[in-house]
Parts: sequence; C-alpha cells; structure tokens
Amino acid sequence: MSFQPQPVYGPPGYYAAPPAPPRPRTLGAFSMGIALGVFVLSVVASVYIGMIAGPVTHSIASSSTGGSSHLSSAQMAAFAPIGIVTAAQLIFGTVLGILALVLGIVAVATKRGRAFGVVGIAVATAAPVLSFIVYTATIAASAPHA
Repeated sequence: MSFQPQPVYGPPGYYAAPPAPPRPRTLGAFSMGIALGVFVLSVVASVYIGMIAGPVTHSIASSSTGGSSHLSSAQMAAFAPIGIVTAAQLIFGTVLGILALVLGIVAVATKRGRAFGVVGIAVATAAPVLSFIVYTATIAASAPHA
C-alpha cells in the first residue's frame, strides 16, 4: 500500500498580503538637517570664540599672576560675549545634537530615511570633535606670537 502525498491548501479566501507602502523618509531627512545645522553653527561659533579668546588667553597665560586682573577694560568687554556664545553653543548644540542623533537612530531602525539617518548620526557624532579642533586651531592662529 502506497500513500500519495495530499496537496496542501490554504484556508478559504487565502491571499497574499499586499506589499507595505514605502515609508516616508522625512524622519531621516529631519535628523540630517538638524545635524548639519548644528554642525555649521557650532563651527561658526568656535571660530568666533577662538578669534576673540586667542589674544586674551595669551595675555592671561603670559601674566605673572595667571589671572584676568591685569586685563584692560576693553579686553574684558571684548571677552564678555564669549561667555554668552559659549553657553549657547554648549546648551543648544548639545540638545539639538542629541535630538539629531536620536532621530537618526530611529530613522535607521524603522527604515524611514535610512541613508539620511546615517548621515545625521555621522554628522551629529563628528560635530563636537570637529568644532573643538576648529576652536583650538583658531585660538592658536589668533594668539599673538611673542
């Protein structure tokens, strides 16, 4: 006695599900846009801070007391905006950079603009490092050489 295999049928009314529509890429693009904006503004702020701080930090470092007590009122007035710009750069750069990083990770994980999300992650990660390099180079270039 030999048995013939029985054909397998699906349940009545069985059909393949239609393919899912493509997800919008706006989340990844938004992440990339925020990251690029933070990067550009951070580099501009680093150049501004470095150009002002270079001469002042050189005169503070070359003083015998090592403090800012010997600075002129003009030097102190020029140095004052650095605190505001530095605080804004740190607060807004950090908050927006973390936002871009999180949105980029979500975009990559959920396939909503994966390529844009990867660029957003890369730029948000590299921005603080490159901004610090620009800041350091600008201070070194703007400091008066003895």
